[in-house]
Amino acid sequence: MTKRDFQQGKAFPRSLLAAALVFSALSAFGQATARMPQPTAAGSFTYEAVTIKPDNSGNGSWRYRLDGFSTSGMPATNLIRNAFGLLTDDQIVGLPAWAKTEPLAVQAKMDADTAAALAKLPPEEFLKQRQLMMQLLLAQRFALKVHHAQKDLPTYELVVAKTGSMLKSSASDTGGNMMNGSARIDARAVSMRTLAANLSLTVGRIVVDKTGLEGSYDFTVDFAPEGADPSDPRPSIFTALEEQLGLKLVPSKGPVDVIVVDHVERPSEN
Repeated sequence: MTKRDFQQGKAFPRSLLAAALVFSALSAFGQATARMPQPTAAGSFTYEAVTIKPDNSGNGSWRYRLDGFSTSGMPATNLIRNAFGLLTDDQIVGLPAWAKTEPLAVQAKMDADTAAALAKLPPEEFLKQRQLMMQLLLAQRFALKVHHAQKDLPTYELVVAKTGSMLKSSASDTGGNMMNGSARIDARAVSMRTLAANLSLTVGRIVVDKTGLEGSYDFTVDFAPEGADPSDPRPSIFTALEEQLGLKLVPSKGPVDVIVVDHVERPSEN
């Protein structure tokens, strides 16, 4: 996701929201054993106005703008994943049931000077500051207090299949771009590390790159989404990776950085 996505105010359904955050997650998460950013007491950028209300519309969406964001039908757990660049719900420990199930409508807006200053930042710093702003919002409105720890969780290792890699090196040197829909991954100039993070969102477990493949690649993967009708002719993501890219997901288990929730409260309505 780039700053342009924020400027265009794109709306994302639930299945695409996490995928849109994968690059910001990478800057914070890295490999499965990397350290996540710590909560910030006060960031350089803050939201001027925030409104939070219950929302039972059933229309889950997340819309970014350069001067803020708005959500509908999203529980607090989505905000926490955004704030800390988390790839799976398993990385949040100790969250009460209401924070996972009670949908909220959130609108956050910054003043013009803050938005202008934020827009001047390089993409990686831009995304980092948006995460810090979300952490501060959660601390102020949800009284969120967390610490990080490591926990052994089921994972997958992304490896080269016995048939060998079918990937083609990218001719582009302008940086990676990946779009992840409910049944398609379209990547240009993307590393295996980025693919592993993206797959974490698809399969619901942390995926660790063990391919040993360096550089960046262009590729497309078509697969049947989870819960697809049995008549769907497309293969599962596991089969698609092996048949279309020559890669394989191998079940494993290992230490994963997690956020442990020490305290959180329902936000007061505006």
